[in-house]
Order: sequence, then C-alpha cells, then structure tokens
Amino acid sequence: MSDPLDKQSLLSAFDLGPAWARDDAPAKKYENHKGDTRDDKRGGGRQGGGRGSFDRGGQRGGGGPRGGGGAPRGGGQRGGGAPRGRRDDRQQRDGGRDLPAPAPGVKVTICPAVEAVRLVVKEIHQVARVYSLFDIAQILLDKRERCTLSIVSDEKRGPVMYRGLKDNSLFVTKEEAVAHFWQSGPIEELYDVEDTETEAPSGNFQVVAKCGLSGEWLGPPNFHAYQTTLRRLHREKFSNMDFDRYVSRVKTERGEEAVNAWLETMKIRRRWRVKGGSDEDWTFDRSVVERDFATKHFGEAFKEVRETELPGDVPPANLSIGLLASIRIAGSNTRRHPAMLIPTICRILEAEHLAVFKRQGKLFSGPSRPHPIPDDTKLAERPTKIVEWVDAQEKPTLGDLWKALLPEGSEEAPKEWLVDMFWLLTQGHLLLFADDTLVLPKRRAQQAAAAAPKEGTGKKRKRKKRKRKVFKARHTSPAKMIRTITRLKPGGVRALRGPAKIWARRLVRAGRVESMVEE
Repeated sequence: MSDPLDKQSLLSAFDLGPAWARDDAPAKKYENHKGDTRDDKRGGGRQGGGRGSFDRGGQRGGGGPRGGGGAPRGGGQRGGGAPRGRRDDRQQRDGGRDLPAPAPGVKVTICPAVEAVRLVVKEIHQVARVYSLFDIAQILLDKRERCTLSIVSDEKRGPVMYRGLKDNSLFVTKEEAVAHFWQSGPIEELYDVEDTETEAPSGNFQVVAKCGLSGEWLGPPNFHAYQTTLRRLHREKFSNMDFDRYVSRVKTERGEEAVNAWLETMKIRRRWRVKGGSDEDWTFDRSVVERDFATKHFGEAFKEVRETELPGDVPPANLSIGLLASIRIAGSNTRRHPAMLIPTICRILEAEHLAVFKRQGKLFSGPSRPHPIPDDTKLAERPTKIVEWVDAQEKPTLGDLWKALLPEGSEEAPKEWLVDMFWLLTQGHLLLFADDTLVLPKRRAQQAAAAAPKEGTGKKRKRKKRKRKVFKARHTSPAKMIRTITRLKPGGVRALRGPAKIWARRLVRAGRVESMVEE
C-alpha cells in the first residue's frame, strides 16, 4: 500500500491551515500595491478587476471601488438602491462621488463552485484530515474562481436581462449589450472588420479636443464628426457617468503637434460588412452596422433570461454597472457571514459521499464519521499503541505521537506505522484535525465515566430538582373542571393558574375540596 500521509497536497492553492501561515497573510496582502493615480481617484475609465475577493475587485467607470455600499441581511442582494443615509455616508468616504446603485429587482447570491468543493473532497480523502466547514467556506470566498454567481431578476420588479452566448456577459439593457458586443471578440464571428488607409481631413484646424479619461483624440469641436465621436466614446466606455459630467472632462489642446497627432489617427478608418458579403456591402458608417445587428443578429449573440449563473471571476467589463454593484454588495455580505455557504457545501460533500458531522456545536467534514472502538474489539499491536497513547494524553498532536512511539533519531514514521494510522483515520476511530490535533471518539457512557469524579475527591454530584407538575385545566366543561379540582392534593390546588384557580378558591370556601378541609 502506498504511503497515504506522505503525498503532496492537491490543494496547495487553498492553504488549508492557520491564517498566519497562508500565502495571503495580511503582511503580504498589499505588497505590490502601487497606489491610485489621479484619474483613478476621479473615477476614470474601466478598470480591470483583481483576482481577490468580491468586495475588493475591479470596477467599471467612475463608480468607485465601493460602488453598491452596505449589504443587507440575508443570502443575497435585492436591488432597489441603498438607504439615503447610508448612501450619503459612502459618498462622503468616497470623495463625494456618485456611487452606482444596485440593479433594482435583482437578487445576487454567492455560491461555492462545485469543482472547487470537489478539490476539497480529494484533499480530505488524500490526507484523511478533518476540516471545519466554516474554514472551507472562508477558503472558497478567498478567490473569485472558487465561487459562482446566481443572479435572479424578479418577474414583477426586475428587468429582463441579456446573457451573452459568446462569453460570460450579462446586461440589464439592450443598449449596454450592443455596446459590449462592439468591443468584444465575438463581433468578428458575425461581421468582417477591416482597417483601411484614407486621406486625412483637410482644413484649417487650430484646436483639437481630447478625452481627459482615456486620452483618445476626439477632433476639433467644429469638425462634423465631433459630436458623433464624443457620444460613441461616452456610450462605449463611460456610460455609468452623466454625459454632462463626461463632457466637463474633455480637454482641448492647441498647436500644430496636437493637430498632427489627431490627423494621424484619422488616416486609418475602419469599415464593416456582414460576414460573407460582397465588396459593395462595405460601409464606414458604424451606425448602419449597429442597426443591422440590433434588428437581425442580436439573437445570435444574446438571449433574454430571468435567472442565470456566472463564474465568480467574470470580468467587470462583462456586466452592467448595476449588476456589478449588486454583486459587490452580495460578496461583501457573504464575506462577513461565510456560514451562509455551509448548507450548499454540505449538499455537495454528501453528493460526493463524504461524511459531514457535528462536534461541539460546529460542523466538520472528514473521511469518516466518528466511530468509537467497541470494548470487545482487539486491535493489532501498532494500532493499540496509537490508541492508548492518544487516550492517555490531554491534548495529543500528530508530531508528539511520533516522537513518543518511534525510536529516537527517526525523522519520519515508517510505512507500516503510516498504514495503520491511515486505517484508524479512515475508519473514524481517530480524528486528525487541520491543526494536527488528534481526538479519540468515545461512547457517551465512556465520556460520562471519564467526566465523573473519582472516589476520594470529596466532590458530590448535585441532584437535580424535580419540577412540580402543574395542573392545567384543559376541560371546557365546568363540571369536569370541578370534579378534577376536588380530587387534587393541597400542593396541586395552590399551583393552579387562570380560570382553574378561580374555581379552586370558590370550592375551598365552600368546603368542596377534601384535601383542604380542616379536620
């Protein structure tokens, strides 16, 4: 039999261990942080999301890194905007910027990815250790790719969402979906795109406008295509910003050098045509192609959905700004309450035939449920030594076990000892936790005997006081109630409550209760 405890972990990326020993310890968390640029602080263009947790990821546009704000109670986030006071507090913390509101009527729930949980199953079977489900939930939330996003739009209040068939994208409006299509790779599957050289525009240009966020040249303000270019750039990259606010970020430059730089960009023009079309179908007018896509080919790239699932590491550019805010709120809420993932983790573990059990009020998962060794069971020599040593120690650990049982100078446990140890662990006769702690399961009778005070200690067990049973009059008939009260003992008569007590007082005064009559 191969060495079961001396194999490399299958989940080295999961870092199943104490927080201070993981690769993402707090001291290293911001090791490569370079700080915010001026444009980033002002809410510039789309920023790529990091690979970290949900509430620390990237974002689109000028929404700010904390777009979405505080999280409500519960499993997910239902849209509809944040309370006024809480939203104002977020704006104050974020430099006074307008933060994006979550998508109304949309509920986002963070779920563990099935493949990530299966890696945990392989790890548990490989090393025969017991892990806390709470710790597993925290580990899954540490990386986006270990989770999935369940997004549901309410039929009454929520919008119809558009799910991308070519990529993992989701938008709440058709305009956002079309704008995303023209910036993504799938456009080449439906249209031929070609860049051609043309002559630069002629004229006397003195001033050239430039986007203050992306740095793209927009052209002279008096140029015929200036407004079209300005609105197209705002729609494609900065749709989360108000148009007037975006216009205020436009810069103007004078001089021959700036004009020549814009003219160089105008020498290259892009044209489009439907896939497989003729030379006569080429067009430089992008609006014509956009109308053709929206009316004829939109269904080939997107479908209408009310509920869907997305991978946790979906790029922020593939989502509407409202959905991104809802995801951040749900992710922040789930990170504060990782136990919300435990029911789903339990279902996946049980489907993979892995044991889930409770110990001291907490849920654990291991290769087997705890199975105490029967009293009449005789084990071999090595398993007997292991069990007896663990039973005699107050806080046994795996390292202390090998130091006590193996000869001095032994650096590693021999194969035969590892095989016997692995058998005890997989049978549930021993529990090896993630912190190397060993526990010997016992029956309740054995636990009671171990906890009972020994003879000669002088300690006596306190006897529990028996609660007196109180008679409750459940009879609707006064005759039955009177008959029952007259048969009660004095203690039962005094313990009566409610209407029965009133009847008892009357019967005592009338001398009808025999036990209360003075002899």
